[in-house]
Amino acid sequence: METVIQIENLCKSFGDNHVLNNISLSIPKGSVFGLLGPNGAGKTTTMRIMSCLIEPTSGEITILGKKISTNKDDIRRLIGCVTESPGIYDKLSVWDNLDFIAACHDIPEPKRSARIEELLRQFDLWEKRDAHASSLSKGMKQKVSIISALLHDPDVLFFDEVTANLDPVSIRKLKDMIRNWAANGKTIIFCSHVLSEIDELCNEFAIIRKHVISLTTPQQFREEWSVYNVELELASHHDQAERILAQMPEVLSHQRVDNRFQIKIDNPDTSNQLLLKQLVSADIPVTYIEKLSVSLEDSYLSLLQKVQEGK
Repeated sequence: METVIQIENLCKSFGDNHVLNNISLSIPKGSVFGLLGPNGAGKTTTMRIMSCLIEPTSGEITILGKKISTNKDDIRRLIGCVTESPGIYDKLSVWDNLDFIAACHDIPEPKRSARIEELLRQFDLWEKRDAHASSLSKGMKQKVSIISALLHDPDVLFFDEVTANLDPVSIRKLKDMIRNWAANGKTIIFCSHVLSEIDELCNEFAIIRKHVISLTTPQQFREEWSVYNVELELASHHDQAERILAQMPEVLSHQRVDNRFQIKIDNPDTSNQLLLKQLVSADIPVTYIEKLSVSLEDSYLSLLQKVQEGK
């Protein structure tokens, strides 16, 4: 698969504060790639370096075959960036804001006006085209900021908390757009604290805390870092069942809560049958056994706790 963004040994320090330490990532074309991490982990700094807004202390980033160290102007023409705080001019109208940005990208008329109208209609802002930006709600300003990033039809999009201030309907519509853009070959870097968005949208994501502590897919991450993924309830013989659980290599960990067991089991789709067979063979009455739904948030918090304990 074609690599669109290659990050190699990226470091960034602000004085004595080392924000990034040897970040290396490879991001393929047509993917939605997530960046996760606690506050101060370096996510936004990484995005700002990739967006050619600040310089790295060391390391290199290559975007669409061009090195940031020597091709910033070329790269800026190929990318679009949206931050949590909309970068628009309050004293200009919505149309004039977008017309100015389009002119900066050398989009000629009449293509410029057609593109602005297309995006304003797509984001339900056509009726607001002549309104001053200062009169818009926070959500509408965010939409104008998103449109600004899309005007020149970039191949790579950087979204940092892009859904901030948007209403649920607008968020759903934007998610559909992101999927469609990726399906048509655009590459989206998606930074969010909303883990359900990462889970829903991203093909792959990296958790960073000054360095990459995990690079995985949502499904793989849930399986690796879930605390418990099966619940078992018994009518009796709990002590005997606990001994069986302790002896099964498929059972990675468990805890007992009254007449129930919460279990982390390797590959529950097949191992649950083995567990049931063992319990039934021992004449232990099973009330129920079910696979638990493991959220990305629970797995993420489990990893961060493990990292914190390892300090």
